[in-house]
Amino acid sequence: MAITAKDVGEICRQYADLKPDDIKIIEKIAELLQIMADLTQADIFIDCVTRDPNAAIVVAEAKPRTARSLYRFPVAGQLALRKNEPAVLRTMQTGLPTIGMRGISQEGVPIKQSVVPITNKNSRTIGVLIMEQDITEQVTQEKKVKDLMETAEHLSETLFNVAFAEGKISNIIPDGLLILDKKGGIIYYNIAARDVFDRIGFRGKEIKGKKIIDILPELDFRYDVLAEQMYIESQIGGLNLAFTSVPLKSADEKAAGALMLIRDITEIRVKEKELMLQSVVIKEIHHRIKNNLQTVASLLRLQARRADSEQTKKALHDSISRIMSIAVVHEVLSKEGMDMVDVSSVLTQMLEMITNGVLDHEKQIEVSLTCDSFMLFSRQATSLILIINELLHNALEHAFIGRESGTVNIQVRQENSEVILIVDDNGVGFNKEDLNKANSLGLNIIRTLVEEDLKGIINIVEQNGTRVEVRFPFLLTEEVWHADFGGG
Repeated sequence: MAITAKDVGEICRQYADLKPDDIKIIEKIAELLQIMADLTQADIFIDCVTRDPNAAIVVAEAKPRTARSLYRFPVAGQLALRKNEPAVLRTMQTGLPTIGMRGISQEGVPIKQSVVPITNKNSRTIGVLIMEQDITEQVTQEKKVKDLMETAEHLSETLFNVAFAEGKISNIIPDGLLILDKKGGIIYYNIAARDVFDRIGFRGKEIKGKKIIDILPELDFRYDVLAEQMYIESQIGGLNLAFTSVPLKSADEKAAGALMLIRDITEIRVKEKELMLQSVVIKEIHHRIKNNLQTVASLLRLQARRADSEQTKKALHDSISRIMSIAVVHEVLSKEGMDMVDVSSVLTQMLEMITNGVLDHEKQIEVSLTCDSFMLFSRQATSLILIINELLHNALEHAFIGRESGTVNIQVRQENSEVILIVDDNGVGFNKEDLNKANSLGLNIIRTLVEEDLKGIINIVEQNGTRVEVRFPFLLTEEVWHADFGGG
């Protein structure tokens, strides 16, 4: 609800400590409040002085029409108290602007206020112009950070105190724990730390009171490192050990020593080496499969050149194209070394291969690909690439009979739990009855791959040419593939 000049004047005369000339100044500024609120996307107010030094009166307000207001109800005529809005009373008393001071609104919302004075012809501050912003989210985040810091401080203090209670945390922390004094001497160790020292050759030897650099010279510790947080890995006594050191400080912030964790990461490093070796082997297998497929394709090309029948040549060339499509997937896997492939990458390579090898360059046929970047299991990717290969070959062979130009658009996208493939052309279309009767190898391959392998659906429609849409489930884990689809 807008506050009129008459309302502003009445509130000023009733509550504010102002003269008639001062009230006119306030009324003129109030006429501009709505423009200010819309421009700044913030609630704008005019507060005026009262006879109470700890309170001001809200005489005018404007809610932004370009953003959400902080207020549900009008506040004109209400008091602004110093304890809730210190910026308002500060500016009124000092005559100086106040920018970004926090306060609490009349509706209990945490706010940040920017306040500038309104003065009369005698330079007396008769009121203030206020812009307010909601900082509820900021205050909430600050409280969370504060609570987290307090929790961390309590946890650190508790850990430090418990550490000196012999044996209390030995059964809680699986890693070796040492507490060092400011000279690097061991003043506490738990059972796990004792076990590590036993396994690297210190069985039966006392380590308490000795300096860490004397026991483990391999770490090349310096005394001043105890004042820094650090992480070191080292091979000692046949074990791979990771040392994490966190400085401890006394109440006067001086170095008091360090808390050190020792973790045996030998098994982790062994597994890493095994995985690296396995990755190399997998890459090599995919590389050899790709080479073998290319060899088979080369033999079929030789056979195609010698064939007398055009039908035989076509069948061989179709087989070559299918083999090379599968080879593209193995080419990617031979570089990545994973069972997941980037769909966009393999389709781009396949399209380049088909464009260079199959496209009739005497015709102006344009083939375009739009593909989201997402990962598929190699088996799914292989099926998808074979489907696109068959659909593209079919379009290039049949869609533009009697035409010298045309377009084929391929779209692949992943939406929620589905992968969607659309291949459409602006060719001559097809006869629906002929399609239903068709028993071509290519169409049978497509239907088998979609329905049996990908557990999807296919829809073929005539739409200014031919449009084929394929949908199949997007699998997030290999376990889902094995459980639901029987993948090998």
